[in-house]
Order: sequence, then structure tokens, then C-alpha cells
Amino acid sequence: MKSIKISDNICCEDIIECIFDLSDQDIIIFKKLRKSKEIRADELAKKLKKDRSTIYRSLQKLTCAGIITKNTKKIKQGGYYHTYKCNEIPEIKKELSKCIDNWYKKMKITIKDLK
Repeated sequence: MKSIKISDNICCEDIIECIFDLSDQDIIIFKKLRKSKEIRADELAKKLKKDRSTIYRSLQKLTCAGIITKNTKKIKQGGYYHTYKCNEIPEIKKELSKCIDNWYKKMKITIKDLK
């Protein structure tokens, strides 16, 4: 996990990376999704010249963090595929705020238990 010091010049990307415990690779994929409307994992892998399994791992982390959405699309001939898109900025801000608030509460409780 990336640590952030109070004296550091921080940006939103640093906060997202720290709060959601994302890697540099996860952040690259997040940025690419912000520029795309909706994209399949295999298309994303081609654009970034990365292995699909690497892309899938990052997409899983980003989905669990609540900052991207996975959609299932049906194929007329049978079967399905998934597309991914970045959530709207207000949703991401809400999720970040919730995580920060929960972290703050846990830290306050932990400090009270300090002997």
C-alpha cells in the first residue's frame, strides 16, 4: 500500500491508490477506463499490451473497490461477455469518503485502546 505523508503534495490519484490499496498497474487501467466509454477486458489488454490475466486481476480489484462497473452482455447466438466502465466521479467520491470515514473511526477506537 502506498503511504501518504502530510507534507507530501498529494493528488486525487494518490488518495485513490492509497485508500483502495491499488498498484500502479491498477491506476493505469483506471485511467484508461476513464477515457473509454465501455470496454472489454481483451480489448483493454490489447490497448495496454498486457496479458489478459493481469488486466482481469486489476479489473477485479477496481470493481471490488466500487470505482468501476462490470456489465454482462448477452450474445444472440448464445453466451455472454463482460464490459467494464468507470463509475461517475460523484460515485467514486462517495465511495472514497465512506472508506476514509470508516478508516478514521477505526483509528480513533484503536487510539483509545492505546496503553
